[in-house]
Amino acid sequence: MPSLPVSRSSVLIVGAGPTGLTLGIELLRRGVEARVIDRLSVPVATSRSFTVHSRTLELLELAGAVDEFLDRSLRGEWMDYNFAGVEEKVRLDFTQLDGRYPYYRTISQKDTEEISRQHFTALGGVIDWHTELVSVTVDRDSEVTAVLRDTDSRNLETVYTDWLIGCDGVHSTVASCLGAEVSRSEYAGTAMRMMDAPFQQQSRGFPVEVGGIDYRIARDHMLLTTALPGGVWRVLISETGDARDADTSPAAFQMILDEHFDGAVQLGTPEWTSVFRTRRRITSRYRNGRVFVCGDAGHERSPAGGQGKNTSMQDAFNLGWKLAAVVKGQARESLLDTYEAERRPIAEQVIAGTHELHSVLMNHGIPVAERLAIAREPGFTQRAVARISALIYGYSPTVDTQMPPGQRLGGLGAGDRAPDIEITPRLRLHEALRHPGHTLLVSHRDPQSLRDTSALITQVRQQFGNRVNPVVITAPGHHGLAPAGAITADSRRIHDLYGAPEGGGLCLIRPDGYISQRCRSSEQNTLFTTLRTTLA
Repeated sequence: MPSLPVSRSSVLIVGAGPTGLTLGIELLRRGVEARVIDRLSVPVATSRSFTVHSRTLELLELAGAVDEFLDRSLRGEWMDYNFAGVEEKVRLDFTQLDGRYPYYRTISQKDTEEISRQHFTALGGVIDWHTELVSVTVDRDSEVTAVLRDTDSRNLETVYTDWLIGCDGVHSTVASCLGAEVSRSEYAGTAMRMMDAPFQQQSRGFPVEVGGIDYRIARDHMLLTTALPGGVWRVLISETGDARDADTSPAAFQMILDEHFDGAVQLGTPEWTSVFRTRRRITSRYRNGRVFVCGDAGHERSPAGGQGKNTSMQDAFNLGWKLAAVVKGQARESLLDTYEAERRPIAEQVIAGTHELHSVLMNHGIPVAERLAIAREPGFTQRAVARISALIYGYSPTVDTQMPPGQRLGGLGAGDRAPDIEITPRLRLHEALRHPGHTLLVSHRDPQSLRDTSALITQVRQQFGNRVNPVVITAPGHHGLAPAGAITADSRRIHDLYGAPEGGGLCLIRPDGYISQRCRSSEQNTLFTTLRTTLA
């Protein structure tokens, strides 16, 4: 038998969807080459996912990709729950979110992938289409061997790779090779069908608003409608039954639309239709040595709220900077242990949160009044918006960043999302985070706390080089005493949020926009302990 062609790869990413492309971008922008493969011959032309939420937009901004998403999407500010036979409407209002993006964007998944591919290829990335993963083995020395197959020629290839990441979706080959246990629960008896099609407005007026997602909730089904870019609408129907028997004809969709809109909406020619089932699933581990799963390969949840693609891309943002640091020898391999420690609990919370929404939207057969009662409970809408936007989620510290209780600063701490805030009318905090490394905010309230700043910055640069970017921020009125390059804030708001109550404060922000450490300027040893623990 002839031997297989052999190749080597530093990082092999299986799957060229939103998760794999995001991971590839995060590696390439930090100087780490990655090979991306996908079993499909061409990119997908259909689209299940259609929302990009606030936290994902923040991360896309840090990666320099948000403008294209904003340009090619529609703004969504609300999700309306309309219950059959009840005039009352429950609205999830996203306009009060804290941050630059108090909304979500509606955009087809194929456009999400196209934008991501453009960024990936602009950085020098190449996608090997019609290439599938056949098997993965890991030997006693943690060496990873992958066997690939060209789905056109059926030729096999052996790849020796330092790292292999499975971004290959819910039927992940990589996940099956991890040897992990899988906890799963299907929403039995529920079928989902969807269609993208133009709407033709009838003379008596259009009953669906643009600018949000409209849900119509009946006892035995749920209808979702929302506008997408390009003049088409997403129509999604969840109902009792078997997905294998679902009717995807325009007439079947029109019948449900007529039931809720009394003939005021007429479907045009559909662009595409699809049927799928919903389930909850999570793997017991995300890593086996140098093999990882990322995104839907590791978890699955109800589509309620449209959080799947967002959670998966956020997995990739978390793993990307860590893997790049380890590959380049800038961090210990133990840093990668924090990926599962941080992201798996988030997946569990997302699964629980979407299940609560599912119990209102798609718990078919349960009386509408009982489901409305859940949505009426105090805090339901605020909790739902916080979870869907993902701004609520943070990480428990996974490195030794703890200080004695009496020394800890109140407010933001290690693991919290770093909220965006205006420093000057021309500069926001997140603009200062648009680089591949950590950011060290050095904030000062008075001249006395400025004395040791230059020495601190010199020490940080000597030990960590461009892996840490110091940003010095002085309070109004002290610019003349600040070191060269310091920024004078127009107010003390950033000092109140990120600094110390008195004197100077230090706040170390990770490349993915979460706080690694926050302490007083007098506690520099705490800062350097965190840096040395995180970065080699």
